Amino acid sequence: MARGILWIVLMVCALLLAGCSSHPPSAAQFMNARNGINFVAGGAVRTGDLDNRKIPGRDDESVSYEEGYWNTDLALSFATPYGVVALDLEDYTYRTIMGGRSRYFGVQGWYGFAADDRGDDVSSRMRHMGGVMFVEQYPVSENFKVGISEHISRNSYRVIDDPGCCTFNKLYPEVYSEFGAGAYVVYKGFSAEFRYGREIGAPNNRFYFQLNYAFFLKEWNYSK
Repeated sequence: MARGILWIVLMVCALLLAGCSSHPPSAAQFMNARNGINFVAGGAVRTGDLDNRKIPGRDDESVSYEEGYWNTDLALSFATPYGVVALDLEDYTYRTIMGGRSRYFGVQGWYGFAADDRGDDVSSRMRHMGGVMFVEQYPVSENFKVGISEHISRNSYRVIDDPGCCTFNKLYPEVYSEFGAGAYVVYKGFSAEFRYGREIGAPNNRFYFQLNYAFFLKEWNYSK
């Protein structure tokens, strides 16, 4: 229990450093979180039509689009046989994940936000991301499972606006919408997942490969 509380404190502290990277979370770990408290660590690499460019301006001014080629992912989940609530960090971007599941089917939704340094007030300085995912799973055995997923989401990545000498950089998220599908395999706490995403409104295709491992912290006993 103490370890679970520690991870909650760490995630709340990391929330204060909220970043700008947000993509769909793991379908495999959502479907296979054990009854109780789980800590999931992993990451994803991506390729395709990624936005990694630097636009120079006058003098030493520049704007850098940094979608990147990888990200880390940490999550603390609270699971029952029929539902999951999780606190998740993709790099330094906080998200809340909630959903329902059975042995064969599940649906999860997620919501997160990132600060936009260009705004003049609190409401204009926040950008919102999230999505919904449907999952279908087949348990080959108790430890080995395979599944597929379909999602629609509002994703984001970081942009750095460097005004030049003697001025602080401005950070803000570049936001886009995406739909796609994926497939995964799970063995005990380990999962490997491939996902394809198509940007809505632009001919951009992205490909993701995600690896995660779940550490089981505490089981909930309903008979007590």
